[in-house]
Amino acid sequence: MMRSFTLHIPTRFVFGWGNLDRIGRETKRIAQKVLIVCSSGSAVKTGTLNQVIRSLSEEGIEVDVFDQVTPNPRVSMVNRAGELARDLKVQAILGLGGGSAMDTAKGAAIVAVNGGSIWDYVHIHKTVNNALPVITIPTLSATGSEGNAYGVVTHDETRQKAGFVCYAARPKVALIDPELTLSVPEDYLKDGAVDIISHALEAYFTTRDEAPLNDGLSLLLVRTTAEAIQHILSDPAAHLPRETFAWTATLALSDLNDAGREGPYAMHALAHPLSGLYDISHGRALAFIMPRYLKIFEDVCRDKILKLGETFGFKGTDPHKALNTFTGFLKRIDRDLSWKDLNIQNPDIDLLTDHVFALNQNRKGFVQGPHPMTRDDVKTIYSLS
Repeated sequence: MMRSFTLHIPTRFVFGWGNLDRIGRETKRIAQKVLIVCSSGSAVKTGTLNQVIRSLSEEGIEVDVFDQVTPNPRVSMVNRAGELARDLKVQAILGLGGGSAMDTAKGAAIVAVNGGSIWDYVHIHKTVNNALPVITIPTLSATGSEGNAYGVVTHDETRQKAGFVCYAARPKVALIDPELTLSVPEDYLKDGAVDIISHALEAYFTTRDEAPLNDGLSLLLVRTTAEAIQHILSDPAAHLPRETFAWTATLALSDLNDAGREGPYAMHALAHPLSGLYDISHGRALAFIMPRYLKIFEDVCRDKILKLGETFGFKGTDPHKALNTFTGFLKRIDRDLSWKDLNIQNPDIDLLTDHVFALNQNRKGFVQGPHPMTRDDVKTIYSLS
C-alpha cells in the first residue's frame, strides 16, 4: 500500500524564458536587504550577476555579494558566507548558480541564524528548524536545489560529504529562467541529466511501499530527461528542450515524486564519497555508480529494471539486457564512465566504503538499498569494471 504522507511545497516557482528581471519584484515581497551567494566565474562573466543586482536595486533592495562559492562546497566556505550574512544583518540570502551556490545559500541561511558550523547540522548530528529566508536562481538544470529543503557540504579535513535538511531554508522563491542555461558547458548539461535521473530513480528502486503513480512519474521523468538532453545536445539553441529539462530537474527532487512512498537515496550515499575524496563532479560520480549499483541488484529489482529498460525502448524479460539499454543511453551522452575516465588511478575502495558507512549505516550496521548492503556489497559496486 501507499505510505501516508503530508505534502507541503511552500516555494513560489517563477518559471519562464527570459524572466530574470522579475527577481527584484519577487524579492521585494520577502526582504529589503539581501546577500547574493555565487561563484566568481560564470555568474560574473555572463553578466547574470549584474543583471540580478540591477533588478534588485531598481526595487530599492540593498545588495551585498559573497562570490566565493566553489564546486562541492566546503564547510569553511559555507560558514564564512553565513557569518557574513549575520554580520551584515541581511534579511534573506539569494543563491545564484548551480547546486553548489544554492546549497551554500541554504547552509549560510542556517549558520546566520543558529550559529556554529554547518557541519553541526548535517543529518548525522541534529535537525535544524530555523534559517533566514532563501531565494534561488538556478543557472544549471541538475540538483533541483531550487525547490527543496536539502543541501550537501564537504568537510574540509576528513573530506566526508554529507547532507542537511532544513525546511525553513527551503526557498521562498525559485526563479527558473531556462535561458540562463545557454551558457552552460556541454559537460555540465550531461552531468545534470544524470543527476536528474538519479533523483527520479532513487526511491523507485529502494522503496518497500506500493505507489504505482509515483513509479510511473519516476519513469516519465527519466524518459523526459533523456529526450530533453539529447535534443539539447543536437540543437543547443532550441527553447523547448531546455525549458523541459529545467522543470524536470525541479520536479525530480521537489518531494512530489516521492509523496506516497519512501526509500533511501543509496546511489547518492555511494556517490558522495567519490566527490568528497576525489573532488569530481556530483553528476560524474553518479554516472559511475548508477549502472554498477543496478547491476548487483538485477535480481532483486528485476521487474523495475525491466520497466526502466522499456523507457529506453527495451522489450523482453532479461533484466541484464534491459539494463544495457540504460547503459547505452549513458554512452550516447558520454557518461558511461570507468575509473580511468574519472582520472582516478588507484581508488581507495576501503576508504570510500568507510565514508559510506560512517554517514549512512543503520543501527544494524547496514546501508539501506533495495536490500540491506554490507561492506562487501559496497566494495563490489566500487570494484565492478
